[in-house]
Amino acid sequence: MRRRVPAVMMGLLAVVAIWVFVGRLQKPPPSHVDTPTATVTVAALRTASVVNRLVAYGRIVAAPWAVHALVEPFQVSVARDFVNPGQSVGKGATLMALRPGPTARLALLQAQNTYRLAQLALSEERTRVRLRLATRTSLLRAQKVFDNAALQLRVFHDEGLRSQVRVVAPVGGVVRTIFVHEGATVEPGQPLMDIVAGDRLQVRLGVEPEDVPMIQSGEGVRLSSFEGASQMYAHGLVSVISRVMDPATHMINVFVTLPVVNPYLLGEYVEGRFTVASPMGLVVARSAVVPMGHHYVLYTVSHGRAVVHQVLLGARNGRIVQIIGRGLHPGMRVVVLGNYELKPGMPVHFSR
Repeated sequence: MRRRVPAVMMGLLAVVAIWVFVGRLQKPPPSHVDTPTATVTVAALRTASVVNRLVAYGRIVAAPWAVHALVEPFQVSVARDFVNPGQSVGKGATLMALRPGPTARLALLQAQNTYRLAQLALSEERTRVRLRLATRTSLLRAQKVFDNAALQLRVFHDEGLRSQVRVVAPVGGVVRTIFVHEGATVEPGQPLMDIVAGDRLQVRLGVEPEDVPMIQSGEGVRLSSFEGASQMYAHGLVSVISRVMDPATHMINVFVTLPVVNPYLLGEYVEGRFTVASPMGLVVARSAVVPMGHHYVLYTVSHGRAVVHQVLLGARNGRIVQIIGRGLHPGMRVVVLGNYELKPGMPVHFSR
């Protein structure tokens, strides 16, 4: 009797196992498989220009055509200096008193002596012609010698070689450098000093190389003193953009012309602010662009699903970036938040 009970139990367990297996076979499959849905924020793709504000620093320098170097064509000795470096002078102001140097003084004396002798010889020859002691041919020779002597002396006088030479300022401006001092002997062509015309100053700004493509010639620049020497602002125009990196600063020099009337001093440090705008193009928020490998993508939404687009980046600032890509046009809904968890074709839900 005891042996029959386990047998009955084993039979009941077998019947239950068969019933469960058959039930599973007859259970209908699930009607659908749940897929993840992303919650995103979208914004409309639009056409706009990207505006950037750049800041650069530099100093006031002389324009290339503003420097007037004062030289003498003869050897001279400096008798006296009347100005100091950095001094402002008006046009016609006396800068320096000079005397002819030994060589020039000798040449001047020789020219004066030659002139007097030629003048005397011409007078005597005229007298001889009147007395019929000489011919007109000899008179013409004496006249030629006198004319040459007078011409040589006039050249000395026209070039300023006299017993006392006064050097005056050719323009109003600032004495930048004095190369010689009292008692010095100056050879012909050696510079005495140079003057920077006060109405011909410019600004040399150092700009980062990556910012240079955004700057155009003729663009306006707002200038202000970096050292606080002047609280006034001035507006200049970009005149020259250097194509060589400055070896001292590793910057690109951008030269800005100043208005004739400006509050700045030669050598003063200034700050320049550029407002540059790119050409019109498709723009999105910078958060819409996602790096993927060696390129960038963004997602648009079509029929409730994410669509991926590979794009190239253009001008940008801290808020927006211009993009170039196929199939993109103004008005398309672009994902600006939640795009890092998206995959192509993924269902999306708009956040409120």
